[in-house]
Amino acid sequence: MLWIGLFILITILIISMQWFFGISKLPMLKNYSPEENSFPSVSIVVAAKNEEKRIKEAVISMLNLDYPNLEVVVVNDRSDDATLDLLLRLQKEHPQSSRLMVHTVTSLPDGWLGKNHALQTGADLSSGSWILFTDADIIFDSSALSRAVSLIRKEKLDHLALVPDNEGGTSAYRAFHNYWSILGMWNFIQLKHAGIGAFNFINRKVYISAGEHRSLRTDPDDDLKLGKRIVNQGFRQKLGFGKDLVYVQWYENIPQVVNGLEKNLFAFMRYSIFASIFFSALIFMLHVFPFAALFFTQASVFFIFFLIIALYTGMYAYNQRFTGENPILILTMPFCALLFIFCLLRSMFMTLKRGGVVWRGTLYPLKELRKKK
Repeated sequence: MLWIGLFILITILIISMQWFFGISKLPMLKNYSPEENSFPSVSIVVAAKNEEKRIKEAVISMLNLDYPNLEVVVVNDRSDDATLDLLLRLQKEHPQSSRLMVHTVTSLPDGWLGKNHALQTGADLSSGSWILFTDADIIFDSSALSRAVSLIRKEKLDHLALVPDNEGGTSAYRAFHNYWSILGMWNFIQLKHAGIGAFNFINRKVYISAGEHRSLRTDPDDDLKLGKRIVNQGFRQKLGFGKDLVYVQWYENIPQVVNGLEKNLFAFMRYSIFASIFFSALIFMLHVFPFAALFFTQASVFFIFFLIIALYTGMYAYNQRFTGENPILILTMPFCALLFIFCLLRSMFMTLKRGGVVWRGTLYPLKELRKKK
């Protein structure tokens, strides 16, 4: 037990240092003031399928951005709810309706995921020298885009990805999201590339050079893969925080989390059964076992596991400045880790059982998804 404890302690010490030094260097969008007379043309591109719940509020926030050289391109991807009606009404009624272009996709070409095809379609229809890819449920503060342009100017960036503020949801959901945010940020930091569907702001020439979404036709994690392509080609990229300026309600409750992660987690493991099982075991060893060990280890080893929990507590406390969540949520960490393991293994099981990924009502065969892995 002593050697297991020491192994976990050293591993977590390395990870926590990577996470702390990495996250402390990431910019906060709200710290960048809008510049005067610096307005490159920007196209916001949105893929929307059955987004009637929040599409109106989201698009209004985009149209109300205090940025002069802007167009908003929304691609309605085969929606069968009120999404299109709401968009057409905005085109008629909103004071800034001249900024809004609505395009409807009625069929999906072979070899594409729906969202990826919609984003490529929107990019092709847009004209801005910069493209902001975002989701149909993202709410923007009026100064968010002006500040983002200021950030890319000052940092000389080709690509900016921002983590949005997470709004609402049940207490259990928020506890899981807090855990997920720490895990996700460490993943971005150690990968050394990033991409976030809520805010992927890219120079058009760089987007074309990286292969556009045409090179990511069957990637559920298209945002991350696009970020990787950009870095691999030597362009400048930064990950930052949109705190207080960019908002999303990712999910409302735990069942939605479980269903929502079904399409992504096995894809992130490159559809590898071995990788999924190995990573599940690793998460259990690092994030669950130390808490359980506090109750059955001898006094001489107890201190090691206590130090591990103390490191985690420090991470939760520091993460509060980015999420606003109470560090007391450290007490939920082992349960959140077990939920993540369940989601990962369920994603693997459901994908293998169905022979593919079901996303927004469409089945994408695993054989096609694996072609580029």
